[in-house]
Amino acid sequence: MIKKEKLNFYSNDMTVAKDQLVHNHLKLTFQRISVTDLDQKHKEWAKENNAN
Repeated sequence: MIKKEKLNFYSNDMTVAKDQLVHNHLKLTFQRISVTDLDQKHKEWAKENNAN
């Protein structure tokens, strides 16, 4: 059998505080929502342009 090494999801050289992780998660969530909203607006504008 081939021995596989465990995959580490952390770094021994760097630590990140939990509040920083939460802050980054909130920023990414906000950006995702903003992009989705913008995409929806573009689709609505395209429909309006095609109707005219």
